[in-house]
Amino acid sequence: MKKIVKSILLLTVSTFLLTSCEDEQDLKFITPAESFRIITPLTGESIVLSESNPTNPGISLTWDQPDFSTPTQIEYSVELAPVGSDFSNAQILATTSNEFVTIQSGQLNFAALVAGATPFVQSSVDIRIKATVGNSEPAYSNIITYLVTPYGCLGQFAVGAGIPSADWNWDSPVSLICDDNVLTATVTFANDTFRFFTEETVWSSGRNFPYYTDLGYKISSNFENANDGDSNFRFIGTPGVHRLKIDENQKTITAFQGSTSASSYWLVGQATPGGWSWTGNAESELGLIAPGVYEAIIRFKPDGDANFRIWLANDGTNASWGSPNRNFPSFVNDGYVIDNELINANDGDSNFKYIGPNAVRKFTVNTNTKVISVD
Repeated sequence: MKKIVKSILLLTVSTFLLTSCEDEQDLKFITPAESFRIITPLTGESIVLSESNPTNPGISLTWDQPDFSTPTQIEYSVELAPVGSDFSNAQILATTSNEFVTIQSGQLNFAALVAGATPFVQSSVDIRIKATVGNSEPAYSNIITYLVTPYGCLGQFAVGAGIPSADWNWDSPVSLICDDNVLTATVTFANDTFRFFTEETVWSSGRNFPYYTDLGYKISSNFENANDGDSNFRFIGTPGVHRLKIDENQKTITAFQGSTSASSYWLVGQATPGGWSWTGNAESELGLIAPGVYEAIIRFKPDGDANFRIWLANDGTNASWGSPNRNFPSFVNDGYVIDNELINANDGDSNFKYIGPNAVRKFTVNTNTKVISVD
């Protein structure tokens, strides 16, 4: 009798241990998906981030605890992704075993910019919580849309056959340095394709030609959509050294030939962003994009007199007023055909007058064909 009881006891213990092992390997959530939710913040809440306070809270999250079939410790990951995406490129902001976490402003700012947020403009990002235990299938909370106004901008990178020093690898990418939302680099271009990237070595962070045109960017005539399956940029200008600039404030991408200002003309006047001033680089550069072809992509303003003049040199100071310059009649007398959105201001100096819309325009002086155009 004792042997029978002992055998039954051993069988019971063995069964319990085996069942426990199976439970640990096959844990399942028993909480309905809709009850695993982010409590705070609510979707649609917003924050304006400040560069002067990077350690301030950027977002404080709390959420419900999901139930597993067996009591256990749950690990949570806070995921952030571009609004409306499938989270395939999600960034992990934090991991914790608590049902709450606070993300600092600086970290949130960087993540929002990587997700495509526009600096100094309220932008939407999606956030969710991922819950996991061991090798079990993860559970996901609801998704909230958080409105972030970020600051600054990210440095970017460029690689491709159109940049021979880089080619299509990450051994020596071109680095574009960001200052006040303007990214610049000196690049030697060849007539081939390339792409911009927000993260070094991360191919999925690429920004192709349509990415920018869909956002309303005006792009230098040196570039076109390669239509190569990936819609990369193709450089079609004069091969050689150019000063590349992505202006995220004015939404322009330009590439000027040469590495010094000696290769440029200059626009100064009421119709241009800097007005009648040479102070603090207020003048607008009309860069050489091909032999004899000068181009500027700027916001022309029809306000006030809306006049301006073209200078052929710039010494970097207010003394530039005495540099060689040309007004409207000087080009007409030289046989130039001038766009009908430009007329003689008849202001005593016979400057140009812009009569088009208040918009970012492509202004070109082609000294080969003797045409001045606004597109």
